[in-house]
Amino acid sequence: MIIVAANPYSGASDNRRRVDALARALAELGEAPRVVWDPRERAAILADGAAMARCRAVVAAGGDGTVAQVINELRPGTPLAVFPAGNENLFAAAFGFADDAAALARALAAGRTRALDLGRASASGRQRLFALMLSAGFDAEVVRRLAAWRASGAALRRVRRISYVAPLAASLVTYRHPPVRVVAGEIAVGGAYCVVANAPLYALALPLAPGARADDGALDWLVFERSSLTALAAYSWAVWRGRHVVRRDVRTGRATRLSLDAAIPVPVQVDGDPLGTTPVEIEVVPAALTVVATSAGTR
Repeated sequence: MIIVAANPYSGASDNRRRVDALARALAELGEAPRVVWDPRERAAILADGAAMARCRAVVAAGGDGTVAQVINELRPGTPLAVFPAGNENLFAAAFGFADDAAALARALAAGRTRALDLGRASASGRQRLFALMLSAGFDAEVVRRLAAWRASGAALRRVRRISYVAPLAASLVTYRHPPVRVVAGEIAVGGAYCVVANAPLYALALPLAPGARADDGALDWLVFERSSLTALAAYSWAVWRGRHVVRRDVRTGRATRLSLDAAIPVPVQVDGDPLGTTPVEIEVVPAALTVVATSAGTR
């Protein structure tokens, strides 16, 4: 059995039609797909040892938020594949999962896998695994506002790129950029904005952490030291040009364990979901995630 954990609200396309195409492609190859749309049903199935004993792989059909939820519910060793159906689809881009139902079905039938590291963050009494990145500061405030808006209706709202405009504008007006202190081993650095990355890409496919790899047993960190709207604009332009890592006011490093703290609590996000506020403890979990290997992801 292959479980397809699908999100009807991610991205801007007709996810049900696309997931139906994936289920047909799997069935044509002799696989037995079970499509699950309800997140509570998904969590119950992934926690059910008897059901998972019959499961060959789980497909997260949605955006990066869906992928992050599945990773945190998945039993260790269960292969994960991704059918990208979100706005950014950073996990899919980083690890070779294309918007191609037939190709994904063939990869699942082939059964090849690879191991990836995960990060583990503990903050505000919560613990969360992440595959892409954690950040503290301005963008985490945008994520917090977006999540509050999405959950404020009678039903969960679909997020599109335009959905970020209002929380971004509000954050630009109200966020005060309190300093964050990062401690990694014997190194301690302060700044306005911090990123801990397990993969290189950020929103809009920007190479925020170009040296980060999800199979090197470590996490890359970046600290942007200056705090103002002018500095935020300068950093954004430098990231767009791929020149931020050579700036003197951007500190970088690599660690297996680090902590973030602040005198004033600073918002924290992991893989696009709010985690709470500082303080936060972070560590790498080597080879914690098994993913289905694709031809694009193994080149």
